[in-house]
Amino acid sequence: MKKFYFFIVLVLISLSDSYSQRLYINEFMADNISVIPDPHYLAYSDWIEIYNSENYTINLKNYSITDDLSNPQKYVFTSDVYAPAGRYLIIWTDDMNNGIHTNFKLSASGESIGLYSPTGQLIDTLSFGQQGENISQGRYPNGGIDWFKFLPSSPGLANNNNNFYNKLSEPVFSLQGGFYQTPFTLSISHADSAAQIYYTIDGTTPTTNSILYQSPIQIDSTTTVTARAFKSGYNLSNTIVSTYFIDFNTDLPVFSIVTDPANFFSDTTGIYVVGTRGITGNCATGPRNWNQEWERPVNLEFFEKDKTLAFNVKAGVKIYGGCSRIYDMKSLALYFRDQYGEGRLNYRLFPESQVLSYNNFVLRSGGQDWWRTMLRQGLMVNLSAKNMKIANLHYKPSLVFINGRYWGIHDLIEKINPEFLNSHYGVNPDSIDLISISKNVAPTYGDGVAYNSMIAFLTNNDISNSANYNYIKSIVDIDDYIDYQILQLYGANGDWPGSNMKLWRERSPNGKWRWLLYDVDFVFGGNDRGWYNVNSLAAALATDGPDWPNPPWSTLMLRKLLTNTEFKNEFVQRFAAHMNTTFDSTFVLNVIDSLKNNIANEIPRHKSRWVKSITLGPDWETNIEVMRYFARVRRTYMRSFINTQFNINGSYSLNISRNNPDWGKVYTHNIEVEKNNSLNIFFMNIPVKVKAFAMPGYRFVRWEGISQSTSPDITIITNNNNTLKAVFEPITLTVTKPVINEINYNTSSDFDCGEWIELYNPSQTKLDISGWKLSDGNIDSAFVFPDSSFITANGYLVVCKDSSRFNSLHLNVKNVYGNLNYGLNNVSDIVMLFDNSGTLIDSVKYLNVTDWPIISKGGPSIALLNPQYDNTQGLNWKASYPYGTPSRMNDVYSKNEDKEISQLEFHLYDNYPNPFNPSTTIRYSIPNDGNVSLVIYDALGREVMKLFEGEKSKGEYSVDFDASNLGTGVYFYRLVTNDFVQTKKMMLLK
Repeated sequence: MKKFYFFIVLVLISLSDSYSQRLYINEFMADNISVIPDPHYLAYSDWIEIYNSENYTINLKNYSITDDLSNPQKYVFTSDVYAPAGRYLIIWTDDMNNGIHTNFKLSASGESIGLYSPTGQLIDTLSFGQQGENISQGRYPNGGIDWFKFLPSSPGLANNNNNFYNKLSEPVFSLQGGFYQTPFTLSISHADSAAQIYYTIDGTTPTTNSILYQSPIQIDSTTTVTARAFKSGYNLSNTIVSTYFIDFNTDLPVFSIVTDPANFFSDTTGIYVVGTRGITGNCATGPRNWNQEWERPVNLEFFEKDKTLAFNVKAGVKIYGGCSRIYDMKSLALYFRDQYGEGRLNYRLFPESQVLSYNNFVLRSGGQDWWRTMLRQGLMVNLSAKNMKIANLHYKPSLVFINGRYWGIHDLIEKINPEFLNSHYGVNPDSIDLISISKNVAPTYGDGVAYNSMIAFLTNNDISNSANYNYIKSIVDIDDYIDYQILQLYGANGDWPGSNMKLWRERSPNGKWRWLLYDVDFVFGGNDRGWYNVNSLAAALATDGPDWPNPPWSTLMLRKLLTNTEFKNEFVQRFAAHMNTTFDSTFVLNVIDSLKNNIANEIPRHKSRWVKSITLGPDWETNIEVMRYFARVRRTYMRSFINTQFNINGSYSLNISRNNPDWGKVYTHNIEVEKNNSLNIFFMNIPVKVKAFAMPGYRFVRWEGISQSTSPDITIITNNNNTLKAVFEPITLTVTKPVINEINYNTSSDFDCGEWIELYNPSQTKLDISGWKLSDGNIDSAFVFPDSSFITANGYLVVCKDSSRFNSLHLNVKNVYGNLNYGLNNVSDIVMLFDNSGTLIDSVKYLNVTDWPIISKGGPSIALLNPQYDNTQGLNWKASYPYGTPSRMNDVYSKNEDKEISQLEFHLYDNYPNPFNPSTTIRYSIPNDGNVSLVIYDALGREVMKLFEGEKSKGEYSVDFDASNLGTGVYFYRLVTNDFVQTKKMMLLK
């Protein structure tokens, strides 16, 4: 590699461990004519960029920097100067002698720079020669040993190899990497005819000692080609890499990793081998290279299932996992950093996810299940996605090739880190605590202060006491915790709870601990501790378990919580609800078979590559049958374990049905009972929480069977088999014409689908809207619906600013129209819907202030809480996270209606019936004792009747309003309490 002439002093032996590999002189400019002015004096001064490679901020107070190595303390930072974690600090060499402004200037003719610790230790230094105007010199990659000249420069940003001064462009391949049925010849060209192209086919980076391209290359078998352009006096081009698969067919998507073989297989530098520079750990009997946290550069191509090229990027790779590192085939973690290219992978890896950008992901070997089925992680991911509250870790089986060699089946999964939590929960990735439990407890991010405090509270307090349990509920997401425990217990994880557990919290006053699914290879008969008949509940509650897998400290939290009756009842019956739904044997068997079919055709080839894989057990099919048998019988055993553990007398069956499944849903312990007329088994004499949820346009009327309550939320306690039917009915609609139901006016830069507007048809008939107009107030630019435009009964329709952008991000959304001739303002705008005769059907003027949802950062839509609510009132809208619900029921509707059972809030419900004659019922709820006023007003705002005024205890109330003495018209009812005011309208028809 040709470099510009200058001398770099490499400080190797003299650096102490305290400063080595922490701070770097990363870039400098000694002739800044017009690139960047300093922020204090606004002068175009020379500068030095310091790069902090650590994950914590470093204060440079008492450090020194110099342009004269004989005077190390020429300029000492006497005040606080912070080098941010993983970022860059600019020092201005301008003679100003103040803060980040030194008492010397750099010479464009050449000199030296040195950075010293407070104790006078040399941290980093270099000497440079003649410099050019506005041209910087810097390391590439950041903090690396190679130096280049940059134009343009990048002060305060990562150095980019695309900015190398006088740099050649990349060569061009005549054919894109991909899948070809027959051999072919590959040509390589370059825009500069004087440039020479060298290439390799073994993954090494081309040099002038590689193969000089002179004639087309014959590609007869799967081959990787790496090429680079060279020319005297110029910086080398970037390498270009492509993989060509010849007569290779597979049902799976494919990753191709190309790298210098030494990065993987060298005894001294290879990450995939025993090697000679290893360390002990991860179940290895001696030092192993693969235990090092070494990261190596690679070229990464990804071909989707249909074999289209999704991306071809530079990345870094590490060995991933724990004890599975000792297996022949290992898991790989891919990293996208500034030093390799863009710093992120901008691609939607999982179509079902709305995450479009990644800083890393994992290609997992199957972990411990590499020996058996390679399906267990995928099975648990799929089960958790059905009804569990815990985060859904996306999964996709794929193939991997390394330097053109087949490397077998790897599971593409998301990596659990702050970025994952940000994309799934929207939390600040710099403000979390993430705890990993793997035979001990260690904070992976943040610290363990809050975790240790929680454990201390559980240890030292009686959790059967309601006050103490309420405190735990304030710091723990109880539903999330219970779901996590249930999933592990039902699956009989044989390597848990003393290992393979992760939990996290946001560092905020309302932050709660939540749990993450991690490394579940020993479930469903994955080892002798995970068989279908293993009492995992007893193991998870043991007070004298061994150091592995269930030492007493690992069972403490569940043991303590189960001393509380409220928690125990919820745990027991929520477990029952999951066994009725999530763990329904037919559903689980279907998931297993689906996962099996995904990789079945690839298993013989994978086995041929890795002869030790899938060797525990007679064969792959038999190993899968272990999982299938587990799915068939596990619930019976689990119910027996629960009965024994909690001294329950047994179970009973509750047949749950709805008079019309399209009109509403039923939930038990907030878990949907999807099947109508389904048999649900619960434990005797323990409360079962049931909720009815009406779909838009319908109302819940009553229960039939074991309960005749008219409340949608009920609790059942019995020991006898029984039935329960939820009865729903259509409501008389206040709004019968299409309504503006959702508006996305401030899109996110991370999910830029453009503005869109959703219409909802509340009627029971399909509506022809051909020729209708959607306007922002300017009728001349209105969107006109084309012929044969319809909204189905109770259906949705979306009109978007840019249909191609919208459809590329909101996959599988139906009934989408575009393109709008206007955009929507991020502060305030109006949306108007006219029919084909010009009559105004609906109009919404939204504001990004006051009572309306505040959408400041972009991304969420605003969505109507209920399509029957007055959509001109901001209080009736909420933000829909993360990116709205186009062409389906608003999530804010379900969240508005589907409250946690027994949780009271300030709420004024829609009166029923409405319209009415002559009487109607008004319901409201208050969570605290206080003064209450419920008053009726006419359309002119005059008080008509005071239904109630006085003190009320917390609870839910209903009041009958008799309007026999009033005339036809619109009336309003207003609820006022100490902390809450809400008004709704109703129609009296006589």
